[in-house]
Amino acid sequence: MTDALLTIGGEPQPGAAGSYTVHNPARPAEIVGHAPAADRGQVDAAVRAARRALPGWRALVVAERVAAVAAAAAVAAQQLAGRDGARLYTREHGKVLAEAVFEINTGPALAALIGSMAEAALAPERIDPQSPYPRLNREPFGVAAVVLPFNWPLSLTATKLTSALVAGNTTVVKVPPTCPLAALQLGAAFAATLPPGVVNMLASPGSELGQALVAHPGIDVISLTGGVATGRAVMAAAAPRLTPVLLELGGNDAAIIGPDITVSDELVERLATATYTTGGQVCMAIKRLYAPRDRVGELAEALLARCEREVVGDGLAEETTLGPLHTAAGRDRVAALVADAAARGASVRTAGRVREADADGGGYFALPTVVTDLAPDSPLATEEQFGPVLPIFGYDTVDDAVKAANATEFGLTASIWTGDDALADRVATQLVAGTVSVNCHGMAAQDPRVPFGGVGQSGIGRELGLEGVRSFTQPRGFVRQIAPC
Repeated sequence: MTDALLTIGGEPQPGAAGSYTVHNPARPAEIVGHAPAADRGQVDAAVRAARRALPGWRALVVAERVAAVAAAAAVAAQQLAGRDGARLYTREHGKVLAEAVFEINTGPALAALIGSMAEAALAPERIDPQSPYPRLNREPFGVAAVVLPFNWPLSLTATKLTSALVAGNTTVVKVPPTCPLAALQLGAAFAATLPPGVVNMLASPGSELGQALVAHPGIDVISLTGGVATGRAVMAAAAPRLTPVLLELGGNDAAIIGPDITVSDELVERLATATYTTGGQVCMAIKRLYAPRDRVGELAEALLARCEREVVGDGLAEETTLGPLHTAAGRDRVAALVADAAARGASVRTAGRVREADADGGGYFALPTVVTDLAPDSPLATEEQFGPVLPIFGYDTVDDAVKAANATEFGLTASIWTGDDALADRVATQLVAGTVSVNCHGMAAQDPRVPFGGVGQSGIGRELGLEGVRSFTQPRGFVRQIAPC
């Protein structure tokens, strides 16, 4: 078993509220380790530590902060890999080992890329190019509360910390309660390379501590990645003090297959990867697929044939290609949505198999699923399922597909697949989403140079790109009269 500690003011600490057990979603009876449970006093201590560190950190020039953060990200990834952090992360999360390794390794690259944009993002803006006045400076908010989700917490630690820190903020990070161990270790290594208090790491088994953090009077800005309900709760907690919030929430992402596209092995592979990676537990995964009506059957059969080679099971097993869902509640919700679709007359088919050695371990497994003949007002079509399920809808015209794709309260990402450049440009401008991609979707479509975030119920604010750094700043204007009035 593996235990972890909090990090407050540069010092490792046990949880003042004790500890709690972390379980393996592939074998829920197996205890992976024990996580520290912080109390409100430790929230206060973490915020005070961040506040003490703030003047010295923000006083550094941008290049100094960028270099320090890049070094911290590299050391953190190296240390976590050296501790066999990928195996720990797979055991507490469920995702396959290759994904865990990939996620750990993304940290230094993300930190370097975001850091490379910091000077441009934070440069003073002259309103009159010929004069230093008037001008606009971008100033850090101060102490940033960072709340991480369960699905990709390690890469988001690198993304959020880098953007917040290079902008001159200090941070208090709340790790996900159900998979806190690797994130706490990564954060501790990150913090150890920086001045004490610049990065503080907290954990707890429930949501009460997170609520205390985001409502804390010492917090100046909040960055959350999570579900819509959690985002609303954070906004409510922030409202009394009007604390700014950056919310990357859920998605019900639509992908449209253009009428010129043929169903090829390459297309099916890309669609399957964009849909089923991490068991579909990706905010930007394809959640709805629209195809010409006469291609729906062919596309469904091709996706099912592709998914027959999926082996669902323990993410550490060499033959496993798809891990369990992260929680029993997540598994049950997906099952309920699929059962409701079947009860409404939809065609529901699964592919692949559960690894024989894991079949009786009680793991939170779900097979890749393709659903056709689904009513567009079904919950599976209107809600974010966050599981390995793909409903496919037929359309008569591309305009019909765009209208259906936009008929959602979400708006995180969307995609159009076509070899017709004019059609791609037209549809891309009509799709309502924070990011629209052409001939790609999901993680393969994410370019860290491009701001990422949603519209509608998918969130507020942006991560990545120049805007991701600027999101952790507030503008300050400077004007000057030539002579006294």
